[in-house]
Amino acid sequence: GDEYSANVLLIATGSRYRQLGVPGESDYIGAGVHFCATCDGPFYKGKHVAVIGGGNSAAEESLHLTKFADQITLLVRGDKFKASKIVQDNVFDNPKIEVRLNTSVQEFLGSKSKLNKLRLIDHKGGASEELAVDGAFVFIGLDPNTGFLRASTIRLNKWGFIITGHDLIHDGDRPPGYATREPTALETSVPGIFAAGDVRLGSTKQVASAAGEGATAALLIREYLKTV
Repeated sequence: GDEYSANVLLIATGSRYRQLGVPGESDYIGAGVHFCATCDGPFYKGKHVAVIGGGNSAAEESLHLTKFADQITLLVRGDKFKASKIVQDNVFDNPKIEVRLNTSVQEFLGSKSKLNKLRLIDHKGGASEELAVDGAFVFIGLDPNTGFLRASTIRLNKWGFIITGHDLIHDGDRPPGYATREPTALETSVPGIFAAGDVRLGSTKQVASAAGEGATAALLIREYLKTV
């Protein structure tokens, strides 16, 4: 219930990985269920892993995992990829990757506190089966931690990411407070409130770039404070 006053605010609340919300998923996070191929892919050298998702992230992370795993089964809920054509072609051309469309995970199964199977359902035929895997990587998107901003005047896109910089004015709908100047790169629709990292629309959702945005925001804030 405390209140604080400041001339400038930096929002860096990040995002969280979306989960499937099916039985067993939470039980095996970090013990076979992962959300970052760069972080955890090396643990699966020579193994069989599943990748869950149908967009660019799932496809690109599948390709990255081929550096480590011997076999990748890419499970796509719909009847087609949402990934770009170039990425799709690279996936289909890679002999290590098997793509299974119209397939969803119903349950994560394991033993001795470690994932070892996925219970799958085929949306076309309705058949259920179990797939033996050493690990599973879930790539179905990110949710920004911006629920506390929903009733504020800070502009968010339809997925809840904070809009900053030129994206605020390129459509001609200039926010109040920017009549005589452009918003800086990491400034929100409210002058003096900045956003950095995974919570921001247009960020690359990587730790290194988030840290870089934080440093850039600090410099922009220093310049802004000279004007107030």
